[in-house]
Amino acid sequence: MTDFATVGWAMATAIWVAVAVYAYWLVGLVWKDALMRCPETGSITLVGIEPASRRAGTAPGAIVRRCGLWPGKIDCARGCLARLGEISPGYRVNVHALRPFEERQHPVTLSRR
Repeated sequence: MTDFATVGWAMATAIWVAVAVYAYWLVGLVWKDALMRCPETGSITLVGIEPASRRAGTAPGAIVRRCGLWPGKIDCARGCLARLGEISPGYRVNVHALRPFEERQHPVTLSRR
């Protein structure tokens, strides 16, 4: 027969192991993310970019899986993928990836009739 102290210690150990595994999983998500500037809002956020394979015969692309600005901006154009080449594994904070995006001015043409 087991006593309550043994059951209590076993439950406490199981809870601590579950919390440690969950914390490791959370840190793993953030560790894979990159710090980038959003081209739409201009704010700096963590973005989780993962490779995504397209149809057979085409080059593999990338897809945004997580963003710190979501769910409010989940329907964005994902312009942050333009700076994908500036992010390298092991060096997550790249100052060049944090620079502001250039303002794209559309020329206004007036036509006279």
